[in-house]
Amino acid sequence: MELEAVKLQARLRPLKPAQPTPKSGGGLVGRTGTKGSFSKTLATELAQKKPAVNQVPVSQGVEFSAHAQARLQERNITLTRHNLDRLDRGVQLAEKKGSVNTLVLMDDTAFIVSVKNRKVITAITRDAAVDNVFTQIDSATIV
Repeated sequence: MELEAVKLQARLRPLKPAQPTPKSGGGLVGRTGTKGSFSKTLATELAQKKPAVNQVPVSQGVEFSAHAQARLQERNITLTRHNLDRLDRGVQLAEKKGSVNTLVLMDDTAFIVSVKNRKVITAITRDAAVDNVFTQIDSATIV
């Protein structure tokens, strides 16, 4: 075990903190060699990623069909990043079980999702789902 630790330490090289450049008047230069404030860069990036009003947030793994987007808007269903992560986790669980189309139940909302395409086909609230029958699904996932 000690021999492995010695070999690992031999491969590691120490990191040096960013140093002020002589020409920049003391500003720090990042790895890219450009001068700038981290907070300014962060604010710019966050502003660019901020969703527009009534726009469905973009999920890493699940997309929304045009029909599903229309249903979200007309039924006033809002999704947070946390909700999208839960929805994606539900689709992953259904995928592991070999599902083709799943009903994902999350809080007071139901989503019909094509697992293969990772696309939400429609969304419905609990109140609107009363007296409805969900067909052409092969699984139900509760998240």
